Amino acid sequence: ENIMEIEDKLGLRSTFFFLNETYPFHPWNLRSWRLALGYYNMLDPCVQRVIKDLDSHGWEIGLHGSYLSYQDVNLLRKEKADIESIVGHRVIGIRQHYLNLDNDTWARQAEAGFLYDASFGFTDDIGFKYNRFQPFMPLANRRFYVMPLAIMDGCVIRKKNPFADAVKVIELARDNGACLVLNWHQERLNEKEFPGWRDLYVRLIEECRARDAQFATIGDYIRLMSERRKDDGSD
Repeated sequence: ENIMEIEDKLGLRSTFFFLNETYPFHPWNLRSWRLALGYYNMLDPCVQRVIKDLDSHGWEIGLHGSYLSYQDVNLLRKEKADIESIVGHRVIGIRQHYLNLDNDTWARQAEAGFLYDASFGFTDDIGFKYNRFQPFMPLANRRFYVMPLAIMDGCVIRKKNPFADAVKVIELARDNGACLVLNWHQERLNEKEFPGWRDLYVRLIEECRARDAQFATIGDYIRLMSERRKDDGSD
């Protein structure tokens, strides 16, 4: 509700990727403490109510693929079906947990029925990876898009001058006619635990607006691109 209020005031809608983590917990495996514990249950009635509320008020709902799903098409299908059972319609977008990707992840995502992936970006830096400024289609025979990720909260906040460095990326996006994706985790908008992160999110959106940026959910942007390609026959 807090994020909805923030974005209502800013006059925009974003995409929410919901995670249904199933990583097995083994007490003797330290890695599993980080990957298996502390997550919400997407099928909990309270969480479902939040998802439905966001969906009915214009926010896009996507899947945040679980930690191992990037290499398992059946797990992708199950998680997609679970979240679709909540919203009652097709879910077209996915972002993988920890931005996990391998050489076959995009093909698996497409096979599972997704139209786009938003996991292509840096895990330790900000900017446009390989200077990819627009969504691209990596699969030869399928209409499937990869949306580059440019600014993630945990990466920008580690910069010496987070706001100034992020503005440089915004200007790079403007100069290259790019689609700029910000990735902010919901807990980072909790001022008690992450003071200043909420303000940074708002300030970056205002900087984009000052440069005449247009705002859209990832799904709406991808649909627009797909329609244009169909209309002009381009690849």
